[in-house]
Amino acid sequence: MSAPDDPVGAPATLTIGDTAALLGPADALEVIAGERVPMVVTALDNDLGVDDREVDDLVDRLGAVRAVTVGLVDGPIGLRLERLAAAYDVLIAHPDLGSMAAVPATDADAALAAIARGAAANPQASVAMAQLLRFGLWEDIASALAAESFAYATLQAGPEFARWLAARGPATVPDDAEPPVLVHRHDDRLEIVLNRPARANALTAAVRDLLVEALRLAASDPSIEAVVLRGAGASFCSGGDLAEFGSAPDPATAHLVRTLRSPAWWLHHVGRRVRVHLHGACIGGGIELASFAGTVLAAPDTRVRLPEVGMGLVPGAGGTVGLARRIGRCRTVYLAVSGAELDAPDALAWGLADRIVG
Repeated sequence: MSAPDDPVGAPATLTIGDTAALLGPADALEVIAGERVPMVVTALDNDLGVDDREVDDLVDRLGAVRAVTVGLVDGPIGLRLERLAAAYDVLIAHPDLGSMAAVPATDADAALAAIARGAAANPQASVAMAQLLRFGLWEDIASALAAESFAYATLQAGPEFARWLAARGPATVPDDAEPPVLVHRHDDRLEIVLNRPARANALTAAVRDLLVEALRLAASDPSIEAVVLRGAGASFCSGGDLAEFGSAPDPATAHLVRTLRSPAWWLHHVGRRVRVHLHGACIGGGIELASFAGTVLAAPDTRVRLPEVGMGLVPGAGGTVGLARRIGRCRTVYLAVSGAELDAPDALAWGLADRIVG
């Protein structure tokens, strides 16, 4: 796992008692929201230092704070600490602990610095990402996708995305020389190929609509026993085509389109019949859609990243739902806010891939 170097330091690490004291005053939530780096970092220890009532209050406060909350774990989590630890947006632990709930990091300071960089650069998107994952809606796919789309639409109208658009400048999506999605039926197998190799198979509205059409076919035809999703060229999918970002008439209309034309919903609906082959860049929507598949195979050159928070947004292709179901809330928040990149072995270890092939 790699993350960009960051000159921004993380806030001081507090004890559980100090965190309870920090969040206790009536105006604490407002004070923390005004910090340049909206983070609360706590060293979590089984010797809590507070009573059960204070733990209950701290859990409530962590759920309400307008900041990214990070817990540092240096040993096994006992039963009494477990509920408090689960209230943090991100848990960071040494890989030797083998915690599937935590971000495995041999260098906790570097992991914290990566989160601090994201939170400092785009505090609104970072906090929105953390708040969205606190809802715990990912077992209810339709509601979770709608909540993600609402958050995405809100941020589309915000200053952080506007700043990113201004830095990108005017852009036009080039015409595709070939059909952007190829669909072939082979007996009981349906093969879907993303076919924009010159654009690293970046997703456009046209690609989205063709994917939905193909997945609807699979959902309506029980004789299709397997669906295989691949990408042509050097990469599986580099996410949304950046040239198309900001082209929707308005955020409200874009939200309605996302909820009506959602490949993520149809990938979930087709379920375990879907096998995705990852290779090369699997960025943003590329890994978000793959996370809904029953089986994900990764080539050795696979690279995974969630870049949307760095653009002033949250994942908008189902990433807060599919990734959270596969790898948990805290790892999903970490990937999005830090901008960290996973290679194929990391993707396998984290649960984003089921096997490395090739």
